[in-house]
Amino acid sequence: MELRLSDVFLPEGETQQEGFKVDSDLKADWCLDKIREANAEYNRFEMVVNAKIEQLQQALRKAQEKRDREVGFFEAKLREYFETVQAKETKTQKSYTLPSGKLVLKYQQPEFKRDEDTLLNWVENNKPQYVKIKKSVDWSSLKKTVKVVNGMVIDSETGEVIEGVTVEEREPKFIVEVE
Repeated sequence: MELRLSDVFLPEGETQQEGFKVDSDLKADWCLDKIREANAEYNRFEMVVNAKIEQLQQALRKAQEKRDREVGFFEAKLREYFETVQAKETKTQKSYTLPSGKLVLKYQQPEFKRDEDTLLNWVENNKPQYVKIKKSVDWSSLKKTVKVVNGMVIDSETGEVIEGVTVEEREPKFIVEVE
């Protein structure tokens, strides 16, 4: 019978028991091995799942392409038919009602494609009342001039409490690096 480190350190099935203590380099190294194994198993499982997801997404894309071709064909035929019937017309659309649905031709507003820099320059010179100015705090620079005292943010130069900022203390983060 082969003796494993887990048999020495942990009874069978007790890998997450509270009673287990890491009290030597050998046990600590064994823990790192267990983490490495768990990560490898997860990575393998993730790879299989991602491959399956990709396979299903390809099937879905093919079904969508088929649907798009079919719907496109019938929409084109309905558009041809729509041009031959007496449709109800309003200011914003033409429509023709059938028992199973409605054919609608909506008149659209024009699309405005803007070159923001050129437009902004023109508006600044000709219609300045239409210029928006957005103010925001340069936090990265301001942060260099403050200190935290008793949970309050204080201006280092004046000693004033800076309003609008709260401090939330966080516990140190323990990181295990497995090579």
